[in-house]
Parts: sequence; C-alpha cells; structure tokens
Amino acid sequence: MSEITYKRDTGQPLSLSERMALKRETRIKTAPKLFKSLLERALTGKCSPRMAIKAQCLECVGFDRAAITDCTAYACPLWHYRPYQTKDSVKESDNET
Repeated sequence: MSEITYKRDTGQPLSLSERMALKRETRIKTAPKLFKSLLERALTGKCSPRMAIKAQCLECVGFDRAAITDCTAYACPLWHYRPYQTKDSVKESDNET
C-alpha cells in the first residue's frame, strides 16, 4: 500500500519523483550528523557502490558501526560485502557454508 502525499497549495497528489525526493530528504534529516554526507551521496547516486553499501548497512542497524560487525542478517544480499568486518567473522562465515 503506497502512501499518497498531496501538495499543500493545490491539493494535487505528489508525483513519484516528488515523493521520492521527500522521503530522501526525511531520511537525510534524521541521520546522525556524522553520516549525513555519506547518506546524501548514496541516496543521490554520487558515490561508489562500496560507499552505498556502507550507507545502507549503517542505516539498517541504526547507524551503529559495531552492529554491522556483529550483523546477523545472513540472508541479506549485502552481508558478505558489509563494511567493518573483522577477519574472524569472514572466516567463520566461510566455514559455515
């Protein structure tokens, strides 16, 4: 179910691009100051894929770097590419497969 937002001045529904921009703006505003720039670059496509993965992982765990290291979302397609991994966590995951 999609949420429809309306323009204040005309009462017309926002276009898809306007809704996307509004959601991006909201996500950037709520990010911790330390990660705002990274998140903004990732959401606008102005960073490397590696940095975009870092932004996604940080947002997923509430911007807690340690939680990325200890991530248990093994079914996540980005799990093997997540930042802040320790060598031990990589070895353990390879042994389990």
